[in-house]
Amino acid sequence: MNDNKTNRYTENYMINFSRAMEIVTDKTPCMTTEKVSLTELKGRVLAEDITSRATIPAFDNSAMDGYAVNSSDLELASKENPVYLELIGLTAAGDSVKNNSSKLETKGKAWKIMTGAPVAEGFDSIIPVENTSLETNSSSGLKQVSCYSSATTGAHIRKAGEDFKEHCKILSAGTIINSNSITVLAAQGVPNASVRQKINITLFSTGKELVDNPEQPLKPGQIRNSNRPFILDWLSQLPVNIHDAGTNDDNVEKFEADLQSELDKNTQIIISSGAVSMGDFDFIPQTITKLGGEIIFHKLKIRPGKPLLFAKFPNGSLYFGLPGNPISSIIGLRFFVSHAIRKLLDLPQENAVSAIVKNSYQKKKGVRCILKASAQINANAQQEISILDGQQSFKINPLLKANGWAIITEDLEKVDAGDLIHFYPSSMLWE
Repeated sequence: MNDNKTNRYTENYMINFSRAMEIVTDKTPCMTTEKVSLTELKGRVLAEDITSRATIPAFDNSAMDGYAVNSSDLELASKENPVYLELIGLTAAGDSVKNNSSKLETKGKAWKIMTGAPVAEGFDSIIPVENTSLETNSSSGLKQVSCYSSATTGAHIRKAGEDFKEHCKILSAGTIINSNSITVLAAQGVPNASVRQKINITLFSTGKELVDNPEQPLKPGQIRNSNRPFILDWLSQLPVNIHDAGTNDDNVEKFEADLQSELDKNTQIIISSGAVSMGDFDFIPQTITKLGGEIIFHKLKIRPGKPLLFAKFPNGSLYFGLPGNPISSIIGLRFFVSHAIRKLLDLPQENAVSAIVKNSYQKKKGVRCILKASAQINANAQQEISILDGQQSFKINPLLKANGWAIITEDLEKVDAGDLIHFYPSSMLWE
């Protein structure tokens, strides 16, 4: 297939990275919303702001086991000069103060209290139990607390509303719910929340040379399918429903039928790996147009990943045709499929981290290079990036050392050690 035939499919041929990202943004809608219970919220994206339902703590309570006292009674207390207070009550966590203590005289008195228990009115601080001893007054027979330290006003008391005030925003729409969020929502008594629906994604592998079974001996000309398990694993970390449509051995008629089946399901994202370049068996573009899809762009000024294809069908299904070379396929997934996922979930575009590059790299001007890289924090607490050897798109050995991607933009021909460049981690930032 020559370039003229490719241009017949789309005007956006061999465009730059930024323009391709803009197109994906423009063509990708947001998912609708659904209510999900608290126990199922982990990893989902909030579609609404959530405000606090309750004041937390709901009441003044003790931060430790000890005695509620008036700090003014203990100004001179020490081990050498203990102060004796009459014990007049006890409250455990879960109890309420039922003795109407606000009407009692609390001067010179103490109230035994456990961690989390409400503080009786009339007391302004807690003295820890380890700074006291409980005794019986020999003359009166009453229990008394010997206090060996002073107490500042408010000491060891958790004040009502100190953590959350009622009716304040606690989580914003677009928040990715994690374990920390779950803790807060549970404490607030939130039973469910509105989130973006999960995205339905289907993956096709293509190529008669591919072998999926790792135990199957390879025949001459065959290779093991590494793209499929990588893509499935990478997507499994996200709030998506994944359908593995298997490997097509370059059977155009079967692929057409299988693709139509996914379109009938209104699958939000369809991904294929392979068959999007210029070879005689690269049938993806023709099949897309035959089934009514619009190829929006094909081929980018990036390396690796140049043959990437993006299309959209009348029902709204998005199609990403990833190149077959492993690194090219990974880059298409990491940057373009992930970008569409973020837009579907109404999340902002991901931002790169600036870091110091440790080694030089030379490239052709006008092409964006996305390079296997390893990031570390140096002794000066600065992030540094090592551009790894083996940048060809078929080489996966460097992935064993890589934890992300170094970006060298189109305007540059070279970066030198010490320059600042952009870096993206291997996985889309989540939680």
